[in-house]
Amino acid sequence: MLLPAMTRDLAQRIEQNDIDYSLSRLEGMQQAAGNPLEIEIKRYGNVNALLIRHWPNFWYGNKVLGLEPSSEIYLDQIIELFAKRNLSFRFEIMPGNLNSSLASRLHKLRFCQMSFNAAVYGQPSLALKTPPNEQIKVREVQPNEVDLFLNLYQDGFGLSRLTGKERDAVLAWLHRAKSGLYLCVAHVDDIPAGVGVLYTENGIGLLADAATLPEFRGKGCHSAMIDHRINQAEKQNCDLLTSFVEFGSTSHQNLERAGLRVAYTKAMWWKVE
Repeated sequence: MLLPAMTRDLAQRIEQNDIDYSLSRLEGMQQAAGNPLEIEIKRYGNVNALLIRHWPNFWYGNKVLGLEPSSEIYLDQIIELFAKRNLSFRFEIMPGNLNSSLASRLHKLRFCQMSFNAAVYGQPSLALKTPPNEQIKVREVQPNEVDLFLNLYQDGFGLSRLTGKERDAVLAWLHRAKSGLYLCVAHVDDIPAGVGVLYTENGIGLLADAATLPEFRGKGCHSAMIDHRINQAEKQNCDLLTSFVEFGSTSHQNLERAGLRVAYTKAMWWKVE
């Protein structure tokens, strides 16, 4: 069996899944008392502008999703929004959503395409399973293990440990979105080594963040967590798998080994200072 052919409608379904997950995270964290991360979400037609003043470099924030030629009229408002808060940000533009007029306008505003992000897709029934490794076990994170999950996440991505208020914000998201989230932890020889996130919405299983502690990399943890989350997506009757990764990265290669393929690449437009 082959993956379904890539069409404009399928690409838009995959892109909407990325937008839904980003909104889920920010809207959830925004609900924490006092909004400690200083999150703002603004919508301009079909465009979503996501701001996090407290975490200026967090990859789920300070970005604009859904930009297309018809939304060129909002560019000045969007740029002013981020400028007032002194935040750098990027436009993420999927194929088919950029024409010469929009590209020219972005250039005049000193934005330039800097990189690509790959959207990959697959189906649970077509996944290629990695041969089992007896050293590695993957299981669901239990309710009393949230701090274990958070610490592994921060350490795996090389981030600072959360402060009390930051933790409150993340917990607000986990609680608000729990019906669509599945969190897993990987153990190597019974030692916690990494964590992964599966987000399910509208029949799509998004293989979201996955991080392995530096000392356990290269042992197959990431591939094991991919397989585990694919199995969970199948149990939840998802008909489609997606993930968003840096093009050509190790994560991208592992997802390809699991049977996922490139759906499209999103162009990342940043302002040239």
